[in-house]
Amino acid sequence: MKTTFERMNAALRKALEKRGSIYFSCTDVVFKYPWLCLYNIGLALKAKLFNRAIIHVIGDSHVRSFVFRSPFLVHHISQATAYNLDKENSFSQSKRYLNSFLPEVNKERDVLLLAFGEIDARVHIYSQYRKNNEEISIEKIIEATAGKYGETIRRLKDDGFAVCVHGIPPAAGEDFVSSLPFLGTPEQRSDISSMFSNKLGEFCQQNGIPYIDVQSVSAGEDGFMKKKYVADGVHLNGKIVPFAKEGIIQAFKGSKNF
Repeated sequence: MKTTFERMNAALRKALEKRGSIYFSCTDVVFKYPWLCLYNIGLALKAKLFNRAIIHVIGDSHVRSFVFRSPFLVHHISQATAYNLDKENSFSQSKRYLNSFLPEVNKERDVLLLAFGEIDARVHIYSQYRKNNEEISIEKIIEATAGKYGETIRRLKDDGFAVCVHGIPPAAGEDFVSSLPFLGTPEQRSDISSMFSNKLGEFCQQNGIPYIDVQSVSAGEDGFMKKKYVADGVHLNGKIVPFAKEGIIQAFKGSKNF
């Protein structure tokens, strides 16, 4: 028999599925999400009154750093991968959610920040390498992943959105619990994150798309995430936000009013 709290949580989550999936815990769904909705309303009103740009952050759980941080407005897609972002009927329904968020973006005024790829770097690239009996190199899999992600990035740019890309965060220097059979060592995941970040940065440079290289400030000499920027065993904390914000402002200086 479910408690009243559990029934309330289930009803809220079902309603929120129409707006995209969410990463909040049960308690946060009840006590934090309503305040975030109010914050988003206030941010949208300010943007409309003063013609100020909103930076719409669309991504996986790595959007968490930008919650309640002006002028960022968060749209979360749970468990979305960069590789399958443009795939119809993927497990995370990422393409459907992404397209549902786009009408909220004012093309003339706003900026779109995409934050995908960490899940690919941490799990799926090495997993595919092992599943293919190591016959396809990690470099080739990274190149294919960046190419698939690039298809979505280019599509959005061609559709008239001011697009920029959140770089791949550095790996944390510790193991994490997962039910997947192939994960790689922390050192292997660090190498993959660095290689993927470089490849994605090259793609963005070649296509005239601003790339927010978070590894340039948040990775230590050993390649792992600096303690200063660690939120948990996977995510960057809010200290990365000023760096991202400044990079975006400089990239769109003269064309957007922040």
